[in-house]
Amino acid sequence: MSQLKPNQVTGAETTDFTWESLYKVAGVAALVAMCANVLDVVLGFGETDIIVSGTMTATDWFALYHESWFKGLYTLGFLNIVYMACMVPVYFALYAAHRRKNGAYAALAMAVYFIGMAIYISNSAAIPMLVLSGKYAAATTDVQRALLAAAGEAVLACGEDFTPGSFIGLILGGIAAIMVSFVMLRGRIFGKATAWIGIIGFTFLSVFTILFTFVPALYYITFYVFGMIGGLFALAWFVLVARRFFRLGQSVSNEETNRIGGIS
Repeated sequence: MSQLKPNQVTGAETTDFTWESLYKVAGVAALVAMCANVLDVVLGFGETDIIVSGTMTATDWFALYHESWFKGLYTLGFLNIVYMACMVPVYFALYAAHRRKNGAYAALAMAVYFIGMAIYISNSAAIPMLVLSGKYAAATTDVQRALLAAAGEAVLACGEDFTPGSFIGLILGGIAAIMVSFVMLRGRIFGKATAWIGIIGFTFLSVFTILFTFVPALYYITFYVFGMIGGLFALAWFVLVARRFFRLGQSVSNEETNRIGGIS
């Protein structure tokens, strides 16, 4: 058999190393995304006053930011931005794992997710409202404050969490997660249990998004029935997916080592 010098790397070996690294990064990213969701829920439970989306004016939000800029950020969905950013390598890795089987559907799910993420992040009110709240606090005339309040209302109309302005971005993210879970079910790389947990969990969360957005009066029923159940299933999905990614990364590494040993 042919001999390879230690510093020679074939194209196949480079590809395998790339997948190995991607799977490991995706495993870490899945856990960070899960932690962002848990932190969001924990911070919400720590509040005695439930903020119902769409009920506060821009000046109310400015006052909240003035009281605590961090509370303003996470209440307007900043942790959702962290979550969505972390899911980018996860969807890439899910596509990579299924690229030989159901690659088209995995790519479609990834595309739907990226569209939803782009819509949500570009319209998010969290950071723009932080900037406007600082300007509002520094304003010296009623005219300036009125203009800033109007700008704040426009920002909220586009991107306040669980309002029609943010609905498209949020629901597309849920649809993409359901789609990729069906891909996992057919691909048999992550196991049927993991796939079904994802399908159930993200379906419940999508129903929660729809009801909380358009029927906010049912917040408590919506949250404790659909939000809690969907959230628990989703957390389990993140753990199982992360564990499988770490194993995939390790198996790729072992295969590369065995192949190099076989041709040396």
